[in-house]
Amino acid sequence: MRPGAVSDERNHPLHSWERFVALLGAAIALALNVAAAIQLFAPQTTLGYRLIYTRGFEVAAVDPETPAARAGIAAGNYLDFTKSQLHDRIVGLLYQPATPGESVRVSVSAAPRAQMSATARGVTLHAEQVGGPATLHAISSPIAPFIRLAGFAYIAIALIILLRRPNRMTFGLFFYLIAATDVSLYRFPDSLFPLAQFGSDLLDIAGPIGLVVFAARFPDNNATGWRRSLDRLAIPVGALLAIPNLAWDVRSIYAGAAPAAWMVYGSVFGALALIAVASATLFAAYFAAPPAQRQRFQWALGGVLLTLLSYISAWARYLAETYPLTSSDALVWIAAVLYACAPFAIAYAVVRQRVFDISFVVSRGLVFTIVSAFVFGILALIEWFVGRVLEQNGVALALVALTAIGVAFSLDALYRRAEDFVERTLFRRRRQAEQRIARIAAGLPYAESGRTVEAALVAEPIQAFALDSATLFKRETSGNFFSNGTMLDRQVLLQVQGRHGSLRLHEGSSALAVPIFVRARLEAVVLYGAHANGEDIDPDEKSSLEAMGVAAGIAYDHLETARVERDAGRWRKVAERQARELAALRERVARFRER
Repeated sequence: MRPGAVSDERNHPLHSWERFVALLGAAIALALNVAAAIQLFAPQTTLGYRLIYTRGFEVAAVDPETPAARAGIAAGNYLDFTKSQLHDRIVGLLYQPATPGESVRVSVSAAPRAQMSATARGVTLHAEQVGGPATLHAISSPIAPFIRLAGFAYIAIALIILLRRPNRMTFGLFFYLIAATDVSLYRFPDSLFPLAQFGSDLLDIAGPIGLVVFAARFPDNNATGWRRSLDRLAIPVGALLAIPNLAWDVRSIYAGAAPAAWMVYGSVFGALALIAVASATLFAAYFAAPPAQRQRFQWALGGVLLTLLSYISAWARYLAETYPLTSSDALVWIAAVLYACAPFAIAYAVVRQRVFDISFVVSRGLVFTIVSAFVFGILALIEWFVGRVLEQNGVALALVALTAIGVAFSLDALYRRAEDFVERTLFRRRRQAEQRIARIAAGLPYAESGRTVEAALVAEPIQAFALDSATLFKRETSGNFFSNGTMLDRQVLLQVQGRHGSLRLHEGSSALAVPIFVRARLEAVVLYGAHANGEDIDPDEKSSLEAMGVAAGIAYDHLETARVERDAGRWRKVAERQARELAALRERVARFRER
């Protein structure tokens, strides 16, 4: 391979057909998400039954006092849609939710269609609006709108990444993100619904294919070795795996028949196989990557795993009848929140040259979790106490209002205590490093020499935070800043002077520029490198280094003041000596004149 071949592959722009496919995929995902968002405002309806699609449309359960129950449908019956109209299949198979009063015609039998006899009967069901507590829960639950907002965030993040870095790697990531928008319930006209469903099927398989392409080329859009073969085979193999998914819906929508076994296994295990291959590829690349690259892999792996939790949560809904835990509010909320965080984690790993240590974000997440759990726990305790003991709505509202006011005033202290607890118990090493730098910063103003200040600015952060490098540039009489004959970049100098504060750097080996001002005059600039393992300097470390810079400025000011005072004292002594000598000389001159 020619030396420039890798560079050409990395920077090769997308073809026109790839741009068209990306635009088409974004349009389909956006249309599905808009339709699903509109459905949030529609009345919640039910036909009253739940089906096992892989067993000939067997009825798994029937809710009491619903259209299905009144029509005599029972668990264990089988529904036959082969003679139904297209509309009946779309609504009756729960592809899209029914509107209040919408009718569905279906045949019911006690045996599968292959064994149906003359006992099969036709029934017409009219969808009813869900009433009572179920309606209140459906309207007030924030999960559905939260998921919809997260879906739009997925599309936006995917477009931003693709537009900012248009290459094959981000092309694959784009499809993975827009396919993970978790669209399930939406309505289209009967004539357009099959097209919408087939578009959704294509996105479902395009997502895992895109993930494989992304994994094979991450982090620098360069597929080498066995990953090159994986990159080339991802699309043709994925296209074959799309056949069972499309065949399932064609068979159900147009023929009204249950999917064959190969369709079920091909749809589920095909997507799972692609996701497993992509995850294994990312893990293999992580262990083969140099330390400087591993932080980016951690964020990408974290984002993929968070997204996979949403897939697992969706699949677990099929087990809700047998295992209620799979549909519990706690599990659904956790999956929803992690699902919303996933695209931002992946985007951060792709767009940024260096990334924070993932443990820093975990620590902040734990702090917010503890604070939120405490607040919600207090409110839940009040609700329980009032409901069980006082049973007065007015008292409940007053207690909740007073508690909310008290929490608002104490939230800052509560956050600090939670942060202190997390740092002391789970992230002790980083806390000890920050405390060490804080002690040094507190003692710097009392330094007795410039060498002591310079050693503290350079050596201590490297040792405490395990930084890759630290370089001190000092002002010379020419006005330029030098370190061992190397001049500081003029652009960095102008930016730190204009900001009058630290500056993050994303080019070269340096990660942060910390200025040292003596009053209003820039005296020195310290360039700190990233951590030895490649992670960026996190905000807490940045604050510690800035405090060091401020303390160093005070130290330089004190040293300069002390130097000026020493010089002034020395010149004062010289002046006094010269004054005495002048007085003695004048006395001798006066005596000479008297003679």
